[in-house]
Amino acid sequence: MNTKELLGLKVKEFRKQQKLTQEKLAEIIGVDNGYISKLEVGQNFPSISTLEKIATALNIELYELFQFTKGKDKDFKQEIISIYDNLNKEKQYTLYRVAKAMK
Repeated sequence: MNTKELLGLKVKEFRKQQKLTQEKLAEIIGVDNGYISKLEVGQNFPSISTLEKIATALNIELYELFQFTKGKDKDFKQEIISIYDNLNKEKQYTLYRVAKAMK
């Protein structure tokens, strides 16, 4: 994965944490609706001023958009808890069953 793709994934991750749609983020930072979509899949690479607007809109520091870690090095516990907390009861149970089956 290249830097543009990794950056796009980070924007998407933080956008979802803030419960923002692509359209809402685009509106906040003043870009076209399709821009965020292309950014998140690594087709667009924003300028520094746009990166600053994105970081501000997502309530993060600019450097956090560039903190790429390899999956195996990442601590997934907090992320799994966050995902679990945002699911309905049925999906929580499904996640539980999947995790239990992996034991």
